[in-house]
Amino acid sequence: MEFEYINLDYLKEMSGGDRKMMKEMIDIYTSEIPGYLERMHRYLETGDGEALGKLAHKAKASAQIMGANKIAEDLRELENIAREGRNKHLYGDFVENITRQFTLSIEELKKITGTL
Repeated sequence: MEFEYINLDYLKEMSGGDRKMMKEMIDIYTSEIPGYLERMHRYLETGDGEALGKLAHKAKASAQIMGANKIAEDLRELENIAREGRNKHLYGDFVENITRQFTLSIEELKKITGTL
C-alpha cells in the first residue's frame, strides 16, 4: 500500500516488524497529533512564537517516526522561524498546511491499523 503523507519503513525497522508495537506507535501518533494541532492554533492566536517553535520541534519527532517527511520538513522550518521570531506573517500558512497534512496522515494510518 502506498501513501502520500506517511512511509512506515522507519517504523517497521524501529519495531523489528513487530505489528503490535507498530499499532501502539500509530495509536499514540493518532491520539497525540490532534492535541498538538490545537495547541499550535492557540499559540498562533496568542502570538506565542517561542511556544510554537518548541511545539513544532516536539511534533517533528512524531512525524519522523511515521515517515511523514514533508510534515517534518515544514515543522523544522516553522520551528526555526518561530524560535528566531522571523517571518511571523508565515506562521499561519505553516500551521494550516501542517494541520492539513497531519489530518491526512492520520486518515492514511487509519486505513492500515486494521491490518496490523
